[in-house]
Amino acid sequence: MPYTSSGVSLLVPEENDSKPIQWIFVKPLTRDLWLATIGFFFYTGFVVWMIEQPRNPEYQGSSVRQLSTASYFAFSTLTFSHGQIIKSPLSKIVVVIWCFVVLILVQSYTASLSSMLTAKRLRPSVKSLDQLLLTGDYVGYQNGSFVGSLLKKRGFMPSRLRSYGTQKEYAEALRKGSMNGGVSAIVDEIPYLTSFLSNPQYQKEFQMVNRFYKTPGFGFVFPLGSPLVHDLSTAILNLTGETEGSKIEEKWFGSSEQSTGGDANPSSSSSSSDSNPLTLQSFSGLFIISGCISALMLLISVVNRVICAKCAKEARVHDVEHGGSTSSSSTEQSRPLQIVVDSNPEPDQAVQEVANDGCQDAQLMQASVGNERHHPVQNCINGPVPEHHPQMEMNTG
Repeated sequence: MPYTSSGVSLLVPEENDSKPIQWIFVKPLTRDLWLATIGFFFYTGFVVWMIEQPRNPEYQGSSVRQLSTASYFAFSTLTFSHGQIIKSPLSKIVVVIWCFVVLILVQSYTASLSSMLTAKRLRPSVKSLDQLLLTGDYVGYQNGSFVGSLLKKRGFMPSRLRSYGTQKEYAEALRKGSMNGGVSAIVDEIPYLTSFLSNPQYQKEFQMVNRFYKTPGFGFVFPLGSPLVHDLSTAILNLTGETEGSKIEEKWFGSSEQSTGGDANPSSSSSSSDSNPLTLQSFSGLFIISGCISALMLLISVVNRVICAKCAKEARVHDVEHGGSTSSSSTEQSRPLQIVVDSNPEPDQAVQEVANDGCQDAQLMQASVGNERHHPVQNCINGPVPEHHPQMEMNTG
């Protein structure tokens, strides 16, 4: 029974990723997702402007004012500070759906950016054995180990392989590099590499990555037929099945996170150092739902506007057709009754003469203009008019 798990892995130097990261805030989203998000901001602002513009005074005025209002409203939904500048129920539906999309985008962006900022900034210089094959760099291994023949089977030329016997030689070769007489990586069994990384002076300088070959592990050797084989195997099984075995390994060789660069699985340590950016495909369903609902609300608004305009036009035509037949009667009914009060009464004879002259003038006027409706005919009053009695003139149709 082996007392430790084993395998073959790479020991590589770490590269300090200390370059400026001023533009890291754009990395959580891919370029396609950035373009789609910005495009939908303008699209949502356009839909809300089309719905609100006829009736909402906030979206009226000059072209510059309308454009600035629509753009400000669309981008203010990013921080949910758009306020109460929409009135139509259709535009409210559009904004509710879009705010839901923005909420998911903002939360996902925040999580991805936080992962990138808090991730370990030390990266391995080599991530896989295939990378070494493509570059043709020198590779080191332990003297007398089967790893040399394993590398030859993997396609490495014997001239590109260098053997070392001590941990100090490992460190010196990795520090020099393949271009300066050293190697780009050391290939060895995981227990030896774990023992190497348990040294505090090597923990922050080197890292183990990419376990590409699995071996049965290390065990004790006894003569054939030894009665100790069964008893020791049973003791090892009991020890490794409990937490005490892990405590012993951590005491002498360090934790798995220290040896593999923060990942218990060496094969995935290189892939966990960075967070993958969010893609457009991940949010395509949200964009489709928001776009379809916005287009539907805009279509309903346009159809409603066309129907209202058609009804208003028919009402005006109806008023014009029925207004001509009643214009004459309404005009006659609207003529006022004129009352003239004589504040300075004259003697009876003078009033009689004025009345007779008025009758003659009225008859002449009626004869000259015929039966035109807009000229009043004055009713004449013959006979004496009592003193201090008001004189009345009535205009009739």
